[in-house]
Amino acid sequence: MKKLLLIDGMAMVYRGYYALNRNPRITSKGFNTSAILGFTMTLYDLMHQQHPTHLGVAFDVNKPTFRHEIYTEYKANREPMPEEIQTALPYIFKILAAYNIPVLTCAGYEADDVIGTFSHEAELAGFDEVLMVTPDKDFGQLVTPKVKMYRFGRMGRPDQIMGVPEIQEKFGVSDCRQVIDLLGLWGDASDNIPGIPGVGEKTAKKLIEQFSSIENMVAHADEIKNEKLRLLVQQHGEQALFSKMLATISLEVPIAFDEEQLLLQTPDYLQLRDLFDELEFRGLSKKVFTELSLTNPELAVEFSRRKGGIAADQTVPATSDQPTLFAEPSLFEGQETVPEHVVTILNKMPQHGDVAIFLSGASVALSEDADHAYCAQVGDLDIKVLRQLMEDPDTLKVCYDLKSLKYLLGELDITLRGRVFDVQLAHYLIDAEARHNYDFICNAILNSEPDGPAASAAALWMLYPMLSSKIREAQLETLYGEVELPLVDVLIAMEKEGVRIDVEALQRYSHQLTEERNRLEAEIYDLAGCKFNISSPKQLGEVLYEQLKVTDKPPRTATKQYSTAEDVLLKLQDRHPVIGKILEYRSLSKLIGTYLDNFPKLISPATGRLHTVYNQTVTATGRLSSSNPNLQNIPIRTDRGKEIRKAFVARDADHVIMAADYSQIELRIIAALAGDEHMKEAFKSHFDIHAATAARIYGIPMEEVSKDLRRNAKSVNFGIVYGISAFGLSEQLGISRKEAASLIEEYFLQYPDIKKYIESSMAFAHEHHYAQTLMGRRRYLYDINSRNGNARSFAERNAVNMPIQGTSADMIKLAMVRIYRRFQEEGIQSKMILQVHDELVFDVLRSELPQVRAIVEEAMVNALPLPDLPIEVGIDVGDNWLDAH
Repeated sequence: MKKLLLIDGMAMVYRGYYALNRNPRITSKGFNTSAILGFTMTLYDLMHQQHPTHLGVAFDVNKPTFRHEIYTEYKANREPMPEEIQTALPYIFKILAAYNIPVLTCAGYEADDVIGTFSHEAELAGFDEVLMVTPDKDFGQLVTPKVKMYRFGRMGRPDQIMGVPEIQEKFGVSDCRQVIDLLGLWGDASDNIPGIPGVGEKTAKKLIEQFSSIENMVAHADEIKNEKLRLLVQQHGEQALFSKMLATISLEVPIAFDEEQLLLQTPDYLQLRDLFDELEFRGLSKKVFTELSLTNPELAVEFSRRKGGIAADQTVPATSDQPTLFAEPSLFEGQETVPEHVVTILNKMPQHGDVAIFLSGASVALSEDADHAYCAQVGDLDIKVLRQLMEDPDTLKVCYDLKSLKYLLGELDITLRGRVFDVQLAHYLIDAEARHNYDFICNAILNSEPDGPAASAAALWMLYPMLSSKIREAQLETLYGEVELPLVDVLIAMEKEGVRIDVEALQRYSHQLTEERNRLEAEIYDLAGCKFNISSPKQLGEVLYEQLKVTDKPPRTATKQYSTAEDVLLKLQDRHPVIGKILEYRSLSKLIGTYLDNFPKLISPATGRLHTVYNQTVTATGRLSSSNPNLQNIPIRTDRGKEIRKAFVARDADHVIMAADYSQIELRIIAALAGDEHMKEAFKSHFDIHAATAARIYGIPMEEVSKDLRRNAKSVNFGIVYGISAFGLSEQLGISRKEAASLIEEYFLQYPDIKKYIESSMAFAHEHHYAQTLMGRRRYLYDINSRNGNARSFAERNAVNMPIQGTSADMIKLAMVRIYRRFQEEGIQSKMILQVHDELVFDVLRSELPQVRAIVEEAMVNALPLPDLPIEVGIDVGDNWLDAH
């Protein structure tokens, strides 16, 4: 049987790049290999799943094609190729050469045309099956009983092979060639093919169903009953015919179809191994060469001799079970793939020894070594044995998502004791920017995805030595062992405790704000001169830009719609009084919908309290986030927003709310990291830091600093470490760009060490490709040396502010762990109930207030001392959160 795979090369390169670039693969030399690895792994999988006898990869050439010659706007809207793909292509061509796979190109034609011609020629040459590997819908026109499309699955869906029935069903055509007619009618935005304006997929299908082709439709346009559509076809019929010509894939590319050239051959393993070594594809290399040793031992031995691994006169029996240079090592020696034989279901749960635990819905899997795993429903477990295993202080427990595991065991009245390693937390510390779901971790590190809980438990054993080694290499043991791991117990306690909400107060406030919003609504209609849906961006845009004409150049979104985003409206609010009222209307709607009306619905009927969920592995800086509901975003800058805090109350008359807040912690951290004596002195003297800054940059005594000057200085203080520009500062303060530039310049003259810190932080990131906190938490900055100016600038800003934000996050996490432990040690009944940015909130028994205040202040002040700079904590008490703030 002859089977040909024709691969759309650039489509597969882009797919590989975007699949991996959320967690980019960067070599030790800083080279981004995401596109190369993604392409090579996909190529490997295709060859092993489809078993082709012949294979070729088609690429475009970097020259105009015949379509460009007849239509200069063809593909004019295409974004430029990402820099990482440009640098990847030479290596992709080398890898194809090492596999002895031909690259198919032809000047003046696209890869689509090459694939179309070869698929047609292969069918004529008697090939049993031709698979065109591409996501491009255009290829539907080429499908025949022997020629099919292979489309990769998306969003968890499986890959799909599309033959004639699938194309007919997808496009609603009777003949696959009619796909060209559809494309000619509805056009193709990605290729800038115009089609007929206003005709989309649904209408195009109806027209082709009626007329069979564009040519016939144009000839009989007067038969179209819908008058508007008839006029469109009559006006743009020629354009549709032209679009059809552009969309037609050529079957006559002047390139020889050579079966021998396409025949799948033995790779050049020496060249392949050298490339994999250079690109640091360790997992893929092990997979490829382990397979070689199992499937072709003689070739593996010959290869190892040529690599110098075996002496030239040494003889090795070529038996299938003969250990070779590439034989699979022990799972505890850096194994990077999950072997198919790794899982055996046990009849009996492990009763001793170290274990790996993986949860999946209502099932739990336990593995006591890498070769055996036990999987069962939670209700079927032997609780006595499970308790013995989980509470054994000498047993190492390797798990994914420790917090979920502890919740489950808690329901079974089991307390997890002993050594624990959480794969999710470890992966988060190693690369915070990446995703941390289990399948992603396994794919990223093991190059495989375990199938089911039992296999996942077994895979944990392979992840454990790799991740623990990475933690050691990055010197993250303290951060992992003394901050993130013990913090899990703190978060569980806070989530379970929750906070009491005064529902009646929220309802009263909701009623008050709803009346204000109704009044605003009437005023907006009056100013606009009509009624419309204020919450509809489309209707609002039409009112502002077409009816009221608030600007001659209406701002647009990426999809060419009118933009009514908040930052856009803020810049335009001086153009018409309605805009300020619209912004106020939106603010009220958010307060009512997100907080006032929503919080009461989320109160637990079992506890009568509001419970948030703290997310430990989400932010790139190390900060906690919260969800269901999100308590981190409760507005505190406006009086209306502050009122919401009034509804967070103590549990009863015997308790009070206590709030402890770090004072100007981020500015203190930058002053300490930069070693700036002027700023440190202001803090040591307990000055108002923004007034002190204003006094220095304006050259006046502090007592002469006005509110406006202090406001300007505050914006500079906070903006400078986030890379604020003169333009950004001028927009924020409403001053000229020249004045803003002068402010920034004077700031750096007065605080020269701050400027040195910014420059040194960027230099460190440019050299090491990451930024880090005082405790060593890292954030990798993969675009820090990009030639794309916007991407590089963004990375440089993160290089400056991540050490500040991250150190602040480390500090408050350490404080939380210390406070929690002190409360346990001293039998404190008061509870820590909320963490919001730099603030901790407590529900305190009145009789314990002096003791709790002392514990909290000591823990927060001494959690992470700053070099030669005191830390201050403000602590207040009240019956509700607002009064305590």
